Amino acid sequence: MLTQQEKWVFKSKLLLALLALCLPPQILAQTPADLQNFNAAYLEYGNTRESNPELAREAARRAYDIGKRVFGESNERTAMLAINYALLIEDETQTQFFLDEAVSIYQSLFGFGSEAMIEPLMRLGRSLSDGQRLRSAAEYYERALRLATTHQQESAGRVAAIELELGAIALRSGQLDLAYSRLSNAVELLQSLSDAASQSNHARANLLLGDYFLKTEQYRQAVQPLLVALESLSKYPNADVTLRNRIALIVAYENLGMQEAATVHCLAIGATGRVPAGQNMRPLYSVIPTAELADGSSTHTAAVRVAFTVDENGFVRDAELVSGSSSETLSTVFLNAIGKFRFAPQFVDGEAVATPNQQFVFRY
Repeated sequence: MLTQQEKWVFKSKLLLALLALCLPPQILAQTPADLQNFNAAYLEYGNTRESNPELAREAARRAYDIGKRVFGESNERTAMLAINYALLIEDETQTQFFLDEAVSIYQSLFGFGSEAMIEPLMRLGRSLSDGQRLRSAAEYYERALRLATTHQQESAGRVAAIELELGAIALRSGQLDLAYSRLSNAVELLQSLSDAASQSNHARANLLLGDYFLKTEQYRQAVQPLLVALESLSKYPNADVTLRNRIALIVAYENLGMQEAATVHCLAIGATGRVPAGQNMRPLYSVIPTAELADGSSTHTAAVRVAFTVDENGFVRDAELVSGSSSETLSTVFLNAIGKFRFAPQFVDGEAVATPNQQFVFRY
């Protein structure tokens, strides 16, 4: 016979079991153990994504499998977990399977062809682009663009933003003609939009258009879009993107023989104090020496070390070879090359100053 306490325990367990049978599966799955295992897997994925892709891939798979139970199979978070896992899979067929699964989840939530599908497709394209899956990223951005164009009245800013992303991908992929077309469209669409996001995208589109002109050695055409970008970006003088913008202008101006214009941006970069005193400076603009080896046959890499001073305007002064070449002809070539370099000068108490004892190593 059961005691009263044993009967009470039995009845309690029976009631809990009956209650569990009435709960939806996704609620059932959210046990403390499931949540704990999910958090552990997701944390491991986040901590190893850059340093150990194999470990991250296994952690992403576990997070996805557990996440389906925790959040349900038709949940935005489950779709994101599928994307995380897909980006770490090397086999393209498997990658596509999980990407398609993510899209299917989004479609079940937002409706096929709906305006609400634009944002998830853009996020998917962005994730793939960040993961260097440029071809797949372009495909999903194209799908987003078709939807945004269909819903153009509600999505003008997004049409422009997608054109910008497709232009950026084309530029990174070396599809220069396509990049120019996309980026030009983006600039044209964005210049008529006044919201903050569109203004930010307008600056980025002009910066990338300037990059296109630099890549195609159209230096004069590069200046105007780069200056337009700088109008917005100069509000953030210490930002990496502003530094990149000014370096692009230095490259354009130096190739046009406009050294005074380049100096303005060398000084602006120097004023940010990005290069700590006592460290060897990195050039903002450099040229590659064009010289053949003396016998034309050596397969060994040689190094030539040059010492110099960077003056208060970022020019090279008093250059001399320290080591690496006994050929007078080669010495002249390397000294001529270093003389064309530009640097960001050091600033002391708000004033640009000359910095001696700098060195650069040419390898040929």
